Amino acid sequence: MSGTDLAPLEVLQTAAGRSIVRAVGPEAPVTQDRMAAEAASLATLPDDVPSLEREWYVDEELPGAGRWVVLGYRNEPIRPPRDPWDDADLAAAVELAIQIGSTEAPPGLPDALDQIDVDAWATIAAMRPAGLTAFTPWLSDKVEHLADIARYAGEAMSGKSLVHGALRRESILITDHGWDATSAHAVDWFMPSHGASFLDVVLLLPHLRVDGAPPPGVVLDRHPLPDVDPEALTCAVTVVAGALVLESMRPPEPGAPHGRAVQREVAHAALDWLRSRLGG
Repeated sequence: MSGTDLAPLEVLQTAAGRSIVRAVGPEAPVTQDRMAAEAASLATLPDDVPSLEREWYVDEELPGAGRWVVLGYRNEPIRPPRDPWDDADLAAAVELAIQIGSTEAPPGLPDALDQIDVDAWATIAAMRPAGLTAFTPWLSDKVEHLADIARYAGEAMSGKSLVHGALRRESILITDHGWDATSAHAVDWFMPSHGASFLDVVLLLPHLRVDGAPPPGVVLDRHPLPDVDPEALTCAVTVVAGALVLESMRPPEPGAPHGRAVQREVAHAALDWLRSRLGG
């Protein structure tokens, strides 16, 4: 559920060959910590998970320059998703989220429900923050009902599937295979967890909508989720929307000045999806 600004991926050419790298300095301590977490997570992921393989990692205090964290990945024929999304890249991104969810999580990962604020609507109902009216008038008499739906999160969103937890444009890389065939890899594995197989799709689609993709319902019509209970999906959308709304109203995180603004946009997209699912 993070809105943290991400360090860009670059290609580094050395005498030993080419690596894809991401580097961040002391100006973004939250991002540094998440890159350190990703470095540890990559070593635990199953081999069939579509991610870039970690080759090396540096986390050092440099004299006069502060802490620098650098993560090097194996060189692959990859590119960012096209902007705006085209049909092939959009399909690859959604299939990536589905593929991650079809993988059993390795032992020791936290529960996704401990990383998503499943009580966000209950908190909002108790606080009634002034900024709530800036989202949509539709919420004015719905907050308690949404809190009731979210109470079923444990039943709807639990599971043993791997959950990336932070999929979006910046964490998806595309490989072209010719004949318009593409596949996708995920980076930014700083918060993997276990949960329901469809959680990454629910977390991803509002971000794609902000990027100009079709509404989540349209995307799912084109790329149906396998064997998902519609009520469980609605509960997950409810929980994710509430967490985004609540987080977007909090102060910015250090080193991520644009994070809350991004979260507000994504929250609007999630609320639109939720409203369509509830028939409102």
